[in-house]
Amino acid sequence: MKPDEKFSRRDFIRLFGLTLGGLALSSNKIDRVFAERGFLKNDLQIGSEFPVNKVLGRICSGDPGAHFDIKSEPYWEAPAVSTAWRDDVFEWKQEVIAKQLDPIRINQRWVESEAGYIYAEYVQKTRHIPQVPLLELPEIPTGERGMWVEIVTPYTGMTFARSPSQYWIRDVVNPRLYYSQVFWAFDVRTNPENGKIEYCLKQLYGAYADAYWIDASVCRQITPEEISPIHPEAENKHVVINLIYQTMACYEGDEEVFFSKVTTGGIGEEGQWLTPLGTHTIWRKMVSTHMSAGPAVGNYDISGVPWTTLFDNNGAAVHSTYWHNNFGTARSHGCVNARPEDAKWVWRWTAPYVDYYPGELTIQGFDQSTKVEVIHG
Repeated sequence: MKPDEKFSRRDFIRLFGLTLGGLALSSNKIDRVFAERGFLKNDLQIGSEFPVNKVLGRICSGDPGAHFDIKSEPYWEAPAVSTAWRDDVFEWKQEVIAKQLDPIRINQRWVESEAGYIYAEYVQKTRHIPQVPLLELPEIPTGERGMWVEIVTPYTGMTFARSPSQYWIRDVVNPRLYYSQVFWAFDVRTNPENGKIEYCLKQLYGAYADAYWIDASVCRQITPEEISPIHPEAENKHVVINLIYQTMACYEGDEEVFFSKVTTGGIGEEGQWLTPLGTHTIWRKMVSTHMSAGPAVGNYDISGVPWTTLFDNNGAAVHSTYWHNNFGTARSHGCVNARPEDAKWVWRWTAPYVDYYPGELTIQGFDQSTKVEVIHG
């Protein structure tokens, strides 16, 4: 698609689900339509596998149809040489600092691809790591079978096991799961049409009982050992989240043992930070949960949010984030967005500790969990 070509309302209807007669387009059909219109600039997404174990970038920002300039050099005033569309995937060559400082943005990071440079905020760092599927799921203490799995490909499609009820898959054409999301796998089958092994996934917390079949080769088994506690013997653990510097630090006594950039809430209508200031205690932890809210607080509906550590009764939590790469800048609805590896480390390190199944713990009583201090500077 040429940079000056219009994306018409007719195109939007054709591509994103306002089809007549209930004839929703399949993933392959949508990819072909995009290809015909010139939207997909990268042949990684047209009838081929993603390259194995290479660092990849996925355009993660915006709604379906969102697009962003690819620049000739890593700064905002550089000429645009192409366009990247949501869910486009490309090889991530390296992350670089802007060639010219942009005074209105905190993040000065750009991702270099073969086509040019894309502002890093828009790009999720991913990989495609094929797995050997299990023909039988592990047995859990209840006598049932199941396991936690992480999506290990930039994105994957799904087949519904039952009629969906949650908005994120019910009202979306071509729904997908994305790299680093975590779900509970509770069944396994051989797909009768293509012979592939598939897991049936669902969300145990925060969602309706929707279920969907996913190619098992893009689902990595999370083992109990992988989520075991970090430094369980340490005393006086506490987390400090700095809203000015957009950082999170973990302490054991006076010793800092972990540090990362995060994204917190911005400033509300009354000039107050949406991430609650003060000292809090962790009251609930989940391996993964569904997060949603109405128009009053952002109108979002997000599935498979892993490593969720709730510390405020109104819902503020530290959790993994796969829908932006703008860490270091305030933009959330009050939660503390973290990179998947950072959210997982904090989830494992903080007390109390959570068993593999059910993968959730709500804390009862006082002084039984790690303190979280949110400061303003």
